[in-house]
Formats: sequence, C-alpha cells, structure tokens
Amino acid sequence: GKVNGLAVMGSSIYSGTNSGIVIPIVAEVTPAGSRSEGKFIPTGKLGKIATEAVKNVSAIIKKHMGRDIANYDMHVQFIQIEGVEGDSASISVAVSIISAMENVPINQSVAMTGSLSVRGEVLPVGGVTSKVEAAISAGIKSVILPASNLDDVSISKDKMKGIKLIPVKTLADVLKNSLKDCKRKDEIIKELQSYERNPRQAREENPEPKPKPKSAPKIKKGKRPKKATKR
Repeated sequence: GKVNGLAVMGSSIYSGTNSGIVIPIVAEVTPAGSRSEGKFIPTGKLGKIATEAVKNVSAIIKKHMGRDIANYDMHVQFIQIEGVEGDSASISVAVSIISAMENVPINQSVAMTGSLSVRGEVLPVGGVTSKVEAAISAGIKSVILPASNLDDVSISKDKMKGIKLIPVKTLADVLKNSLKDCKRKDEIIKELQSYERNPRQAREENPEPKPKPKSAPKIKKGKRPKKATKR
C-alpha cells in the first residue's frame, strides 16, 4: 500500500525554521525468507527514533489485528526523502502495511501524520501547521491528524478552503478515513473497534497456560506401604 505521509524538515519540529513535506511511504508484504520468523525492513535514511517507531508498528498490528505477521517479510520504503526523524509517521506506516496485507487500496487524496501507542491510540505530534501547509501545496484534499493536535493548526481560512482536516483518536479512525470503501475495509475496522472496546479480549481468548499441580505419589494396587517396625 502507498500512503502520503507528512513530515517536517528543519533543525527542530518545534522551531519556526522548519518546512513541511509530503512523503510517499510504500509497503510490500511477502512470504518470509527465513523459516524461523519474518523480518520488518524499513528502507530510506531514517533517524534512530524513526527507525524504532517504524519497527514498533509491526507489534501494534499483531496485537490489534491478530495477524500472524511472523510468516511475512514487511518492506517499508520512505521515497525521495533523507534524514527522517521522530515517530510521526507511525500511523502512515501502519496504514500502508495493513493495506498491503489485506489488499485494500488507499485513498491517494488523503495525507496523514500521527504517532501510535501500543494500545492503538493516535498520539500528538509536532509541526502540524507546516505539515498541513505542505499538503495544501501538494493538492491534497484531506489531512488526517491527531484529534489533540487540531487546535495547533494555525493557517488562515482562505488557505484552508481547499482542504479538510480529519481529527482521529484511534487506528480504526485512521483506516476508516484513509482506505477505499470495500467489504474487507468494513471487516478490518469492525475487528479493530471490537478490540478497542474490550482491550482485554485477546488475553482472555489466549490465556497463558497455568502450571499443572504436582500430583501425589501413586501407590500400586495390591501393595501397601510398609509400616515402620519397632525395635
């Protein structure tokens, strides 16, 4: 799946010197080359934080969708960009992988930014104004962003006329507003929403095995334990 991710280029996402950019992020899922387990392979010149954030997405997908991702190699490529840092591409990576795994296309008129917790919650990120400005310049129609960042966007109403901001709180919200409509999309969202309503469901359905109690020594039939003799 291909996603239009959003990032900022500059010394700091909180400084006034950065500029936004639209980053195409592409994921491909193939059968694992190793018999032991699949690999998560991010490509592109990513910073340490960005690399770790991308790798964490695989664990989130496994936890929330119940997919056995160990049987697959996941290739995630950040196209035409160098020096990406931070975790704001987490939701973009998650959507691209889910799209590739489930064979559901992504709406290319949408761009997105947001971090992702292990519970599937969309967390706030920095530089949202610069990112939205980049989306406007690129002709993007809608921007998905953390609900907690909505008030951080500082752009004039005239510039905002051609674009729609979509605040989201969960991974299910992101998929609902980014995947193209189809039956499988509805099934995926239903699965995620079910987990979000009952986060203990997975643990209850797959409890850890309890240790077996030690059994008492068995006495063979026909034989009784010898009594101690008095001397």
